[in-house]
Amino acid sequence: MAASAALGLGLLSVTGQAVAAAPVPADDGGKIIERVQIDAQTVDITIDTPLIDSEDPKVRIIVPVGWSARAKRTWPVLTVLTGGPSDYLDWVNKTDLEVTSKAGRAIVVMPSGGRGQGYTNWYNKGKFGNPKWETFHTKELSQLIERNFRGGTSRAVMGISSGGQGGVTYAARNPGFYKYVASYSGIVHTTKPGIPAMMMLTDFGDAESTLKDPFDKWGNPLTDRMNWMDHDPYVLADRLRGTGLYLSAGNGDQGPLDKGLLEQIGSAGTDGAQTYILGSISERLVGMTNQDLVAKLKALGIPVTASLYGPGFHQWGYWDREYKKAWPLIMKAIGA
Repeated sequence: MAASAALGLGLLSVTGQAVAAAPVPADDGGKIIERVQIDAQTVDITIDTPLIDSEDPKVRIIVPVGWSARAKRTWPVLTVLTGGPSDYLDWVNKTDLEVTSKAGRAIVVMPSGGRGQGYTNWYNKGKFGNPKWETFHTKELSQLIERNFRGGTSRAVMGISSGGQGGVTYAARNPGFYKYVASYSGIVHTTKPGIPAMMMLTDFGDAESTLKDPFDKWGNPLTDRMNWMDHDPYVLADRLRGTGLYLSAGNGDQGPLDKGLLEQIGSAGTDGAQTYILGSISERLVGMTNQDLVAKLKALGIPVTASLYGPGFHQWGYWDREYKKAWPLIMKAIGA
């Protein structure tokens, strides 16, 4: 049973050694305010950060066998992002990533993404300010992992859906910060005609989203187009040079891992029909943006591993399959 670890009383490392739990803060004052030891390799932390005012973000951390907070060495870090208005534990609950991570040689970090608040520093009608998810993930959280969990500077990021888009955008906006980025069904051409409207409608229409105004993230896609372009992996493609890339997506046709329309209706009624339609339409659009970015990367002479696998909806079955294909490439890139 998980128990909260009082700060200052210590945690156990996977070697059984006592670990000093007095947390070291980030440069901006962000700090760990709670640790919950799940098992010998797994801990959840809660962060008090000046960058996010809507929540104290939670993070699941899985360390490799042999990890110790007292070690002189550091370990490579893989950040794993979830999608949309999802929970930071989605990857644990919907895939076998936990098992894969525990058998690996990297520190795996699964942070909150704000439940639909996006992997970005909000534009806020040109005033910017809070929330600053990009700064939180790429700077503050990285510092906390390095200073409290022996995380190194050999980094990778992967994500599904908006987390995939966020990961590629982070890599493009912070060249050299990540050695590898893998996106599974992420929108990677955000200024493609029709895509901004779809993204804002998805954010604003989701009952679980915490987004109040669809223009808050990046602004109006017409009058604030420069800000949208500054966050579009397609526009920023040349800045991905030198970063390992894995891009995967389906084409929105029903694939081998998808239930048919009648089966969906039979099991969930009108909700099942909605799942079928949205899963198809969203992946069709996602697939088009991935085709765009892959073509541009190839034109620029930037290597990319592209898994544009054809039939498949926007769903976890494909993302679980794709991360397993990308995993050895990611681990090789970060030396894990």
